[in-house]
Amino acid sequence: MPIYRSDQAQLTFAVEAAPGGYPELASAVTLATSGDAGECAINLVAGVPAGSRSLTVDGMAADEFVAGDLIVIGTTATESSEIRRVEFVDGTTGLVLDTPTGFFHANNTVIKIITAVTDTDADKYITFVPGVYETVEVPDPEMAIEPRYYLGTASKRNPYQFLKGQQTFTGSLGGMVLLDGRALRFPIGRVNTTTTFVNTAGSTDPTYGALINNTAGYKKGDVFVTVDTAWASVPVGARLLFTGSTTAATTSSTTSEVRKHVGAASATALRLDAPLQFDHANNEYVYAIVTTAGGTTVQSDAQNPTTLIPFTHTITETVDLDSVSWHLHVRDSSETDANDFDRRYHGGKIGNISLSAEEGGLLTCGWDGVNFLGMNHNQSAHSGFTGNLPSYTLMQPIRDGNVSAPGTINSGATAEPYYFSQGQVTLFGSVIARVRSFSLSINNNEEPRYYLRRTMGRHRGPSEILEQRREYTCSVTLALPDATTNSSSAISVFKELLLEGDYGSGMEGFNIELRFDRGASDNIIITIPNDGAAGVGGNNQGAFLNTAPHNISEANPMEVEAEVLFRNLKIEVNDNIGVYP
Repeated sequence: MPIYRSDQAQLTFAVEAAPGGYPELASAVTLATSGDAGECAINLVAGVPAGSRSLTVDGMAADEFVAGDLIVIGTTATESSEIRRVEFVDGTTGLVLDTPTGFFHANNTVIKIITAVTDTDADKYITFVPGVYETVEVPDPEMAIEPRYYLGTASKRNPYQFLKGQQTFTGSLGGMVLLDGRALRFPIGRVNTTTTFVNTAGSTDPTYGALINNTAGYKKGDVFVTVDTAWASVPVGARLLFTGSTTAATTSSTTSEVRKHVGAASATALRLDAPLQFDHANNEYVYAIVTTAGGTTVQSDAQNPTTLIPFTHTITETVDLDSVSWHLHVRDSSETDANDFDRRYHGGKIGNISLSAEEGGLLTCGWDGVNFLGMNHNQSAHSGFTGNLPSYTLMQPIRDGNVSAPGTINSGATAEPYYFSQGQVTLFGSVIARVRSFSLSINNNEEPRYYLRRTMGRHRGPSEILEQRREYTCSVTLALPDATTNSSSAISVFKELLLEGDYGSGMEGFNIELRFDRGASDNIIITIPNDGAAGVGGNNQGAFLNTAPHNISEANPMEVEAEVLFRNLKIEVNDNIGVYP
């Protein structure tokens, strides 16, 4: 008999345009036949933003839609179609959905009832793997089944009955070996990607650039983009730099990103391999990434797949964190498609992260305490239950061939991990040679909130997940340097502890740099504080030693386990991987 095996499981993720709106297209579906062939259209001039659970529609006849109907929103080949379930019908103009929308939908977008979705690889976006992991704490719902004790019943001291309470969805993914920096941004904020491998020649339009051609621009989460015909046909697999700027040869320091064109070769109509991370205005510049800085050959998977393109990804803080979707796919030992056990968790925020390394090991990362809004799955039936099971929906299967493995370069090669032996730590402005281990943690102190709201079925998960005060901490194990005279002015951990970051002008703190180099332009650099310069006063201070006891142990040379507090940080990743979701 086939069994479900842990080595046949895979966890993938994607970024959501709005909390709970998992991104997945449904370009090919089976429509319901006569008798259940519902159809209506969105009736909002401004359209419906990503993250919406209610749709205002027109053209909906009485009883045309009912709770439990599976619908597709969007039916043309070049619009962001998606599947949702009707949770309940609100009068004659409202549809309330089980899960927030993952894309923006324009006015007059058609909605139809469906019965099946066609497996289409290009429609799948929850395909990124954050790192090399061995175990996953899954965020399956924890049900708060509450006993009730009533006076005057025959139950005496026993519960009279049990009632349903709230649901929580919390998971974690610990001990990942990093092959790229994609996992690092989510507890911090945004990632801004740039490269010098573009050609900005030309006075009006760059030789290998174009302008976004949409009066309304494009929104976060969009995957279909139209540009002016400023260059020849864009080949399949070409990478594009969305500059976030309407000025030629200028790249925004906050909203630039790289995406790959995966549609048909075209000079104007582009289809992206991952939803946009930022809004992009009309007339913003988009450059084709070329094989050399200022070159004339557009890089693509088919034409020059072994060309290594250098990218810089800068991760900086934001107040609101982006949410993520997780997809957990489990195959049975017979590898039978019909036996696949798939769960999808949406609206997750990476509240805690730990980044650590120790001598002889690798740089590892843990997503700790990830809270989600809810889940969907592909388990449809139960022998004692009529209808589809709670939270069941139609979804695309995400199998091995769909996965964007961590560290995958455009050539198909996989990057090496980051080794402890490649690391360097700078404290107090000096490189510390005898670091034995370090661990950096970020805690956003997330709180799931449960509000009074109108829901049907069995949806009792959080209404939203809110970030509270952000806390950074770092622990470092240091072996003491060679002995010096007790009158030496050389900087030491003990002296820094005594000074408390006050060097005579007030509490200033010190700067820290952690870096791991895989090559000349292939590294992760963590800068504390985020501008690399500590100063006196609010929003200027750097890092401070909280504890650094110089204990006497069996270790020689003597060791110090220091605890460091700091205010903010910046992470820069340089590698050959263009698309950071």
